[in-house]
Amino acid sequence: MTNENSTPNRRVAVVGAGITGPLLSLCLARLGFEVDLYEAYLRRAQDVGSFLNLAPNGRAVLERLGLADRILERGTVAHSITFANHKGRQLARNPERTTNIMRGELSAALREAATDGGVKLHTAKRLVTLDKSGEHGWRLGFEDGTRAEADIVLGCDGVNSTTRHLLLPHAPRPTYTQVVGSGGRSETGAAELPVDGRFHMVFGLRGFFGYQVVSPGVVWWFENHQETHERSFAELAETDDAWWLAALARRHRPDPAVVRRILNASTGPVGRWPVHEVPPLDTWHRGSAAVLGDAAHAVAPHLGAGAALGMEDAYELALALHRHPAAPQAFTAFEESRRARVAAMAKQARQTGAVMTPDRWITRVIRDLMLPTAIKHGVRKGTEAYSYRPSPWPVRAD
Repeated sequence: MTNENSTPNRRVAVVGAGITGPLLSLCLARLGFEVDLYEAYLRRAQDVGSFLNLAPNGRAVLERLGLADRILERGTVAHSITFANHKGRQLARNPERTTNIMRGELSAALREAATDGGVKLHTAKRLVTLDKSGEHGWRLGFEDGTRAEADIVLGCDGVNSTTRHLLLPHAPRPTYTQVVGSGGRSETGAAELPVDGRFHMVFGLRGFFGYQVVSPGVVWWFENHQETHERSFAELAETDDAWWLAALARRHRPDPAVVRRILNASTGPVGRWPVHEVPPLDTWHRGSAAVLGDAAHAVAPHLGAGAALGMEDAYELALALHRHPAAPQAFTAFEESRRARVAAMAKQARQTGAVMTPDRWITRVIRDLMLPTAIKHGVRKGTEAYSYRPSPWPVRAD
């Protein structure tokens, strides 16, 4: 492995090998750090999760690292996003180019790039303890009884982060947004729905539906709706797929027929999840350990921004650790540079969610009256959100 500068190796433990973790690990390895990446699960990354719509800011990070073509070829490009109301009338169009890709495929591609770059990947390593070791280091304990040591620990383990709980025990816990999401894959007749290169969003009367025809006869879809009572991942997973799909079809009966057609043609497993946010933390670090991505600031998924924000975090934090001689100094500078952007994205996600899944009929009536204006405003704000440009990568030292 050829490092891109002469920074002395420092041992870094990255916890969580979803999307943020592998990308962070790769960046750090390229900058001369010795990186171990720990993942709680043994299963293949490709088998995890539904699809996500990766925004241009996420692609910008991959392009800066020279990875965009290699990784995003596993997805399907959407050349625009259209928005329609429950009567099927188009309200607005966002011309931004996004990529729909299976979350597991994106994770697997990033893990592959990381290990090719010299990162050591350890699976079936569920973190259970995190203790100081010496003056600056850390000792990590895993569920299988093994231990590891590192100079720097970085938690990329998602909204229910164990790293956050162990590192910042007084930090606020994730909050339920009273929205449940689900998604899957449908197979329709090849001539029924055109492959038009668009991601379609429908503001239904009782829920929000999005879909893209990714190839002739193959549709990826997701749905969000209000549920006041919180159900866990386990409870939702126990729900029968056929029952769930039938309930969604009934929920969307007043909406364009294409929604029910896609739901009725769903094949394979349906993913379901409660939607959570992580309230603002006073700090994202303690000493030479920190959390980032969803572990630090999970925002509601209504902008499709979570993965891209985590990728931004990974890239910028790696550069901060490269620039500053001490990890706490790097973490402080990183937080200062990221807080305003994260707060703005969280606010926009909440506002978008309120429009997508209104909880009362009067809210829905007002929403429908305001939709054309609200959507055009949202498209403009979305363009601003996507305008992130990665900081320059260090020039390779000869």
